[in-house]
Amino acid sequence: MQEPIHKNYKIAAYLLFTASAVTLTNHMLHYAKHIATGNLVLETALLIAILGYFALLGKDWLKWVLTFITVISVFALQPILKDFDAYPVYSVLSVITCALQIIAMPFLFLVPKL
Repeated sequence: MQEPIHKNYKIAAYLLFTASAVTLTNHMLHYAKHIATGNLVLETALLIAILGYFALLGKDWLKWVLTFITVISVFALQPILKDFDAYPVYSVLSVITCALQIIAMPFLFLVPKL
């Protein structure tokens, strides 16, 4: 019989799905201004959604992958925040996406080992 999925995985999955939705919304709002990074944004949103799916499955390795992705996201915020005056909505939505990823990480690390 399969073990039940811990509730922390489900909470992390919903946070990651929300982060993916915010990333897609950000892309839709600013596609014309940042057309060069359009494919990268869509791939990032898809990656975050796939991580959310694996969180729903209760995969333990996900916490390390999410940590790596979040560290990259935090470093990617620096150039975005430099253009905060020019693109405030884009910057705020990018920070919200990164914050949702950061909030999801403790839920994954606090799942008790079986």
